[in-house]
Amino acid sequence: MKFLDAVKQKKKGETQKWEHFFPIFDSYFEKIQDQPVNLLEIGVDRGGSLFTWQKYFPNSQITGIDINPDCQKFEEDNIKVFIGDQADVTFLKKVNEQTGPFDIVIDDGGHMMNQQITSFKTLFPLLKDGGYYVIEDWHTSLMPEYFDGGEKTLDFLKNLIDRLNFWAIEGSKPGYFSLNVSYIGFHNAIVFIKKGRNREGKAPYQ
Repeated sequence: MKFLDAVKQKKKGETQKWEHFFPIFDSYFEKIQDQPVNLLEIGVDRGGSLFTWQKYFPNSQITGIDINPDCQKFEEDNIKVFIGDQADVTFLKKVNEQTGPFDIVIDDGGHMMNQQITSFKTLFPLLKDGGYYVIEDWHTSLMPEYFDGGEKTLDFLKNLIDRLNFWAIEGSKPGYFSLNVSYIGFHNAIVFIKKGRNREGKAPYQ
């Protein structure tokens, strides 16, 4: 099933995602559609996205996070919704304890810089090995109304790119993200960060 088909066939709600995301999701996730995926989406809003993922991953457990208490009305069967702030580290860890660890985390929340960075720093280390952390709408790093006085998400992600090649940086000592981010895929307004072993580059066998 394509993501577009899942959008059309979902039970209810309105899926508010850029249409150009659809084939991108397929390129990463279509091959694991039938696996027992445990997915967390930050940002429930009108509920359609949760039901789209429910259709796209038929053997899934879906968790949603939102600050609006009304979003709990979307709970059913394999969908659980928690109400809280995505920039609250204690809250995020509590969600992971109750319904994690996750194979996929999708941040489609408030899109503020601190929200995106705090959520990533908290949840990526808790993600299953081989899992994906997805940040939608990273283009807000280019829009001043989303700045909150701290680091921009795009600058944070650019630093992650540098750390992929930590071994090439003179005097560098690898930290957690250097050793556990194996891939970063940038697309128009969406980025996929894969968790996996990342070690020093070596020459091929002769």
